[in-house]
Amino acid sequence: MNELRRKEGLGIIFAFFLGLMVTAFVGVGVYTFYPPPERESELLNELIDQMDEIRGSRAVSELTEAEKERYDTLSEQRSELYAAYYKAQQAWLRNSSILLVMLATVIMAISLISAEKLSLISNGLLLGGVFTMLYGVGWSLVAESTIGRFIVIAIGLAITIALGYIRFVRKQRAPVVQYAGQPSGNADLAHLEQRVGALEKRINEAAAVLSSNNQ
Repeated sequence: MNELRRKEGLGIIFAFFLGLMVTAFVGVGVYTFYPPPERESELLNELIDQMDEIRGSRAVSELTEAEKERYDTLSEQRSELYAAYYKAQQAWLRNSSILLVMLATVIMAISLISAEKLSLISNGLLLGGVFTMLYGVGWSLVAESTIGRFIVIAIGLAITIALGYIRFVRKQRAPVVQYAGQPSGNADLAHLEQRVGALEKRINEAAAVLSSNNQ
């Protein structure tokens, strides 16, 4: 009993660790092959330096008309760079969350293929898919797109319910079908032979009774 409990405990630890490794692998893979947008730091620093050079230690109201016009132009360019970076970052967050949810779906589907023969690995993959799903939903919460956030969460919820039904509910409801011509084992075959023999005996007795009455 203690040995069985120890093996079950080690199996749970292994499945949990495998799930974490799968999530880390997927997260690092997405970050590597689909990296986040980079801010144009050099251009921003150059614009800021030019603005500081024009302004110096003076207030904006103390600048000349030419200096103020040049200062406003540089400030507008800086704002455009920030806006472009923010837009690209939001798009990356949305796309990354969708990609993570898709990969989580694939992982959870793979875990259902060999659930019977490789239950330990299957449980680890299932946990990895769940963790990856949560990771992707978390990225969608960071993004400010309300519609995109709702779509990602709705997809994640639908996939989780569907795979949970396939894994736990439908498996329990699946009936065991056996055909009369295909007995499940030697015991069933012996029982069938006994019933056939008893039926033949009764037929022979009935035939003997009928034959005696006719005589």
